[in-house]
Amino acid sequence: MLLIVMFVALPFMSHAGGLGIAAIVALTGLLGIIGFWPGHLKDFLLRVPLAFWAIMGLLIWATLSVFWSAYHSDDILNNAIKMLFGMPVYLGCAAMMRAQNKYAPNILPKLLVVALFGSITAILIDLMSNYSLTMFLDPLAEGESMARRQGDMIQNVSHAVSVLTLLAAPVSVLLWHKGWPGKVFAVIIIALIGFCTHKANASAAQIGLIVALVFMALANFKPIFALRGAFIMAGVCLLFAPVLAFVSGKLSPEIRTKLPFSWEERVFNWDALYQKILEHPFFGHGFDAVRTFHDTHTIRGYEGRALVSLHPHNAGLHLWVEVGFVGVALACLGLFLGVRQLTSADVLSKPQMIATTGMCAATATMASLSYGVWQDWWWAVIIFAAASISLVQRSL
Repeated sequence: MLLIVMFVALPFMSHAGGLGIAAIVALTGLLGIIGFWPGHLKDFLLRVPLAFWAIMGLLIWATLSVFWSAYHSDDILNNAIKMLFGMPVYLGCAAMMRAQNKYAPNILPKLLVVALFGSITAILIDLMSNYSLTMFLDPLAEGESMARRQGDMIQNVSHAVSVLTLLAAPVSVLLWHKGWPGKVFAVIIIALIGFCTHKANASAAQIGLIVALVFMALANFKPIFALRGAFIMAGVCLLFAPVLAFVSGKLSPEIRTKLPFSWEERVFNWDALYQKILEHPFFGHGFDAVRTFHDTHTIRGYEGRALVSLHPHNAGLHLWVEVGFVGVALACLGLFLGVRQLTSADVLSKPQMIATTGMCAATATMASLSYGVWQDWWWAVIIFAAASISLVQRSL
């Protein structure tokens, strides 16, 4: 019943900026862990994939880095603690989805498709009507600025579009193997998600969707090769992120001014982080230290713009700056162990490999162009999207 509530709530949670997704996925996972607590804990822990322990190692290292970070939070439940304890809880939700799908294999996939269509509908209503749906459900409070609310609404819908993009691969593959009506709906879903990314001007999601489709097309012919390629791409984006920062600093002013404004800001952002990485390349500046980089600059006539925002809009650079090579190595180890297990015999069927490839490619692309590493809603969405692959049928 809790899973049904979670799927029904998905369009509302994603439309609210995705922030509610972390809460509902965590609640579902926590109750799932309590309800399915294994009798033989030692045997259970031995069956946990090695990739999980590598990622937990990254989160533990990130939590320890709080001690040498210039950023300090008075919150007991700070971002580091949220991430450290959130990861296993989110995975508890994934385990529950997989277990329940075995007992009722026709319910959750249908709910996922309906939830996705519901989310697409809500996003399109807002994008086509100047956010009338959001304003109807959440009117301006007394004294609230419309200009500020406008910025929040744009960001929230952009997050919701990112949720759609991560779910595009598993849902389209799920539908594709349901006969010709399913193929038609799969094409419609991809087209609608693409239209949403365009209308929302969500360039990172737009590129992520395109990259996912390219990798999925390759996976249809070479599933193991494509799946490994998607994970290698993710690892390269993390490991060689400083190269991106270095190259950003070498771009001429003429090239920079030809870029869209948001992309030019990214270039300045990445360039500034290159020197920060060189200062502490092995251990990094510490968790959330990017928040303490307060240098400003003038860009296209706008004065006082932050040279480095709250996060670098690049997962690799974010890890390099805050947790250094140690953190990046742990992340890459998690990717290596993960793809090694996923490409083992009988772990994933071909349809599931195609879905996993697309979802991994979209995640790696968007993480390299948009969100910060320590955003708990982003981790929750990634794990939820990955868990939805278990709803894809195993046979053609």
